[in-house]
This record gives sequence, structure tokens and C-alpha cells, in this order.
Amino acid sequence: MFRGNYNFFDYKYNIVGYTGQDFGSIAQYLYLIISIILLIVLLIVLRKTKKDRVLNVIRWISLFMIFFYIAKTTWESIYDIKMSGSFNTYLLPLDSCSMVMFASLLAGFSKEKLKSLSESWICTGGIVGGIATMVLLNALNYYPFFSFGAFYSMIWHFLMVFLGCLLIVTNYVELNYKLVLKGFLFHCLFSLIVIPIDFIYNLDFMMYRNLGSIPFFENVASKFTFLGLQFLNPIMMLLLYFIAFNVIFLVAVLIKRVMKKWKCE
Repeated sequence: MFRGNYNFFDYKYNIVGYTGQDFGSIAQYLYLIISIILLIVLLIVLRKTKKDRVLNVIRWISLFMIFFYIAKTTWESIYDIKMSGSFNTYLLPLDSCSMVMFASLLAGFSKEKLKSLSESWICTGGIVGGIATMVLLNALNYYPFFSFGAFYSMIWHFLMVFLGCLLIVTNYVELNYKLVLKGFLFHCLFSLIVIPIDFIYNLDFMMYRNLGSIPFFENVASKFTFLGLQFLNPIMMLLLYFIAFNVIFLVAVLIKRVMKKWKCE
């Protein structure tokens, strides 16, 4: 684990000597193990929570995440502007994991169809994004384990997984295949904003333009781009998202069946 001379709130470029040493470290795996144990304990304790209380949890988490995002973005932007003179475009809330802010806010305070779509995304896309980042914890490539930058990522993505699992375990949402379809529809609606921005401004939010860092598929996307078929990249990425949503649904169904067998519900 990195033991350099730095403060908890230091910006990544101000942490002298850190080049990603904590990525893949014991600390990263301990975080994952502790998170899994904590998640299981919380879900067991809260599994019989009534719907009105679950709704309050959704509302409080949505407000916390909005405040948390604003605080982190402000903190990082101050350094970015001071050091480079410009705002870091990738801090905009247009990636998959930022969607949880909007989805939880709508799930907590909207009604009917919009509420149902956002709840479905939280139980599918939210869990997908949360798990992927918790496992990879890419923030450790830039920040040491004991730093605000790393803790932000660890807390944020844990909450994504927790919130989605809570809605499923407490039967707040009905566990049927409509959950996947509604969640994916919400994802596609958000993508209608992101995809044009990616292609117009040469960005890669939600990995629609280059499928950045996705093994094998990143190379396929690169070949499509070389052949002038870059429009196929977002289609391929959407297909991968859809597959991931289905995997989460199947795992949830399996867990619910096990819970019923052992009379945990």
C-alpha cells in the first residue's frame, strides 16, 4: 500500500510518487470482501422493510448522492481549473454510474411510468455499474486507497449496488422480466442524450464511441472505426448493456428462489 507524504484531500497530480500502486493491492481486495459482507448483512436485516420506509431510503440516498457528486466535482474542478485553466469535461454526469443520481431522484419523487422506469434501471443498470466499478476500482489508478478520490468511488458504487439489491430483496419492485425491459428503456432514453455528445465532441461517455477498456470489444470497436463503421459501436455497447441487465435479473431470480427455499423471506 502506498505510504507517500500526502493529505487525504490531495488532488491526484499533487500526490508525489503515486503511480497506481494500490490498484490490485491487498487493500483493494479487502474493500471488496468487506463490502460484500456489509451488503449481505444489511440486506438480511432490511429484507422485511415496508415500502414506505424503502421509499424514504431511496429519497435520502438520492439527495446524498447529488450532494456528494457536487462536492466531489467542485473539489476536483478547483484543482483542474487551477492547474490547466479548463474544466474537465469527463466530470459531467453523463456516464453510466452518474445515472443513479437521476434514477434515484425520479424513483423517490416522481410517479407512475417514470418512477417505474427509474426503479427498474436501479435494479439492473445500477447494479451492473456498481459491481463493475467495485471489482475494478479504477480510481486506485489515480488515487491512493486512503484518499478522498478513492473513498468517493468506493462509497458511490457500493450505494449503487446496495440500493438496487434493496429494492429487489424487500419486494419493492416486482421481479419479472419487465424489470429488464423497463430498465433498459430508461438506459436507452438517457443514451439518446449521451451518444450524440460522444460523437459530436469526440468523447466516450458510457463507452459508446470507443468501448474504452472493455477487453476484446474495444478492439472490435477500433476496427469498426477504422472501416468507417463507428456508428456500430454504440449499437454493440447497448447490446452488451442489455446482456448485463439480463445476467443481473437471472442472478436475482436465483437468489430469491434460494431465499424462499431457506424461508428467509
